[in-house]
Amino acid sequence: MSVPEVEAETKAVPMPEAETETETEVSVGPPSEPAAEPPTLAVPVPAPSIPEKAAGPPAAPPAPPARAPSVRTGGGGSTWHRLHLPIGAFLIAYGVTVLLTAALTWGDRRAELEDYFSSGAAGPALMLVKAAEALLVLAALAAVLRRRDVWLVPPLAGWMAGFAMFSVLDVLGGDLTRLLEHCAYLVGFVALLFLAYGLSAKVQVARAAPGPGGTGPGGGLTRTQEFALSAISRLQRGGDAASAPSPASATPPPRP
Repeated sequence: MSVPEVEAETKAVPMPEAETETETEVSVGPPSEPAAEPPTLAVPVPAPSIPEKAAGPPAAPPAPPARAPSVRTGGGGSTWHRLHLPIGAFLIAYGVTVLLTAALTWGDRRAELEDYFSSGAAGPALMLVKAAEALLVLAALAAVLRRRDVWLVPPLAGWMAGFAMFSVLDVLGGDLTRLLEHCAYLVGFVALLFLAYGLSAKVQVARAAPGPGGTGPGGGLTRTQEFALSAISRLQRGGDAASAPSPASATPPPRP
């Protein structure tokens, strides 16, 4: 082997080291940063839905309580019943008839009073009686117009007192015919007063009857009102029973 070839080999030997160093230098360096993780996306979870009720027609509002057709109440706490109207109409008609009859037959009425009183006091007594009767007619008219059952009491009580007084005078005078006439009028006015009193008690009980949100019937009736109300109820039941058909008449006849 010649010297130039040996030198050439010697010079060529360090080449792999250079390559090694270069590779080492390249491989040696700061550590590479870890790759960034991909961002996670938050997926919203829907809330559980509550099933809605099926829409239906709206509920109708409750109907107001119906008032009894037979009861009318006036202002100021009056317990006016519809049957108080015929009672007041009768009192007005009776009073007007009595006044007109006295005006047309003044002499006869004065002669009747002379049988009870002296001749000198018969005229003033007749005028006083007819003035009182005119006031009773006005009270009955005001009761009908204002629907105040309490105002029916003065006319009823006034004519009751008058006929009671004449009945006593008839007993003292021994006049049986006039006594029967005056007692019949007295009984009629007592019955009307009793009826008016019972109708007022009936309205009072109807007002205190239990309703929507109301209380039970307390009423606050007196013993007389309770008695009158029970009597009217018995009369109504008796009339209904009399008008109802009997079972025999309601049963159809058997076929032949």
